[in-house]
Amino acid sequence: MTLKVLTIDDSTTITTHLNYLLKNLKEIDWVGHAYDLEEGKKILKNTTPDVVLLDIMVSEESGFDMLNFIKKQYPKITVFMLSNLSDTIYVKKSLQLGASHFIDKSFEFESIPNLLLKEHQVKWNLN
Repeated sequence: MTLKVLTIDDSTTITTHLNYLLKNLKEIDWVGHAYDLEEGKKILKNTTPDVVLLDIMVSEESGFDMLNFIKKQYPKITVFMLSNLSDTIYVKKSLQLGASHFIDKSFEFESIPNLLLKEHQVKWNLN
């Protein structure tokens, strides 16, 4: 059983780096990537991932709006917010709106595989 992951971020650099980090993890199934929120909604409808890695700003749109949408429409999906904006106000708002984690892309990006592997263990009760 794999953990299905969707990523939503408008940066091709981030997408390339995520591919590098996730490609060899047999527990993770990267089900899609969206470069804008509308594309993200389409992928969500067709795949229903377990986890969404979501940037706070996606093509000048608010990732918080997308987080709100996900938590209302797909409450069982775990959302990890990503951003270079690591001010406590963004962290606090992310968690208040239902994100499980806030990842500072500048300093914590490399922790994504470990966070996803932990989420996989929790989802499938593999302790």
